[in-house]
Amino acid sequence: MGKETAVSSNTKIEAFQGLRTIALAGIIFYHYNNPGLSTYAAWSVSMFFMLSGYLNGISWSNGKHPPKDLKSSIFYMLRHIKKLYLLHIIMTLLCIPVSGIPEQIRQSGPSGLLFWGLVFLMSVTLTKSLYPKYYWGFNGVSWFLSAYAVISLLTPVLLHKTAHMLENKKFKTALKAIFAIWILQFSYCFLIGRTDWNVEYWIYIFPLSRLGEYMTAMIVGMFTQRVFCDACSCKDDRLSSAEAGLSLPFGKISGISGIIFGIVIAMLIFFVSIPEWLVRSVVWIIPNTVLLWSLHSSKGILTRSLSLRPLVILGNDSAYMFLIHPVIYGYFAYFGLTGSSTASRIFVMVLNYFITFALAEAFRRLTGRWSYNITKGTP
Repeated sequence: MGKETAVSSNTKIEAFQGLRTIALAGIIFYHYNNPGLSTYAAWSVSMFFMLSGYLNGISWSNGKHPPKDLKSSIFYMLRHIKKLYLLHIIMTLLCIPVSGIPEQIRQSGPSGLLFWGLVFLMSVTLTKSLYPKYYWGFNGVSWFLSAYAVISLLTPVLLHKTAHMLENKKFKTALKAIFAIWILQFSYCFLIGRTDWNVEYWIYIFPLSRLGEYMTAMIVGMFTQRVFCDACSCKDDRLSSAEAGLSLPFGKISGISGIIFGIVIAMLIFFVSIPEWLVRSVVWIIPNTVLLWSLHSSKGILTRSLSLRPLVILGNDSAYMFLIHPVIYGYFAYFGLTGSSTASRIFVMVLNYFITFALAEAFRRLTGRWSYNITKGTP
């Protein structure tokens, strides 16, 4: 078979999988008791939301147009979270023995049992991100899955609105929309940062606070893929998205832009002190947008580097690793295996990372085989 087409609904841009690996590393290493990497983790979370929006924009331009009625939107959400939900439940149950919650229940009695029972129910029903407290309860990172479920529910409507806005395919229209969204997002974060509200929740956790970056990426993904369709005239089914990008006038420019904005992101992560209301999401919108567009529309050195096979393999398991890693670390911490010296802490981090990857790969293969057997009707 030939290479996947830029307008195929099954297109998987390998550089994006490599980008998932880089982003996940920031989250995992931050959670392994490295507070100095908090900015790295904040960028990673923003990138995951924006990557999802960008890919949904591409899917729309590739012909996937989900209906926008409520029933269809619910099924759309369920399709997008189903591969993670079973693992979410498993990790939620496995984290209980090392979470300290059983001890709190023993000390508090029936009231503690009722309280943590409600928190558990919120976790199971993916409503944690809708409550300003205890969104870290049980497997703490599952707030992301909760927020993603809400955004997925809204995605069909957002896709229809975005497509209607971009009907004329004019670059100025897309640029104006992005600029307006960025101003609204910036204003929201700025105002929250001036209150005594919980900035972490209202800017970082609350699902609607992530719509600005999500929609920005969706618009760029949809518009860029439409340009690909025009450039290829939708005739050559063997062009990869990267090759289609090279046929455009801005192919080389986008590759250079990716490198520049990759450096900008690294500088912001490691060398610039950023206020919390900025670092939680809004500061990443523009550089992440350019980076995603660059990886999609060029085949430069950055795209090739992120397409390396080891990074792609890790990226394929990134969603599973995200849910697994804090539970693994929780058991290491419970048994006092977090390391005391710098060398031992690094060893523990690396060990945790590879254990997390092994479990994620095993889960992916097991559930993939199970899904295949169910589909084929085999034992």
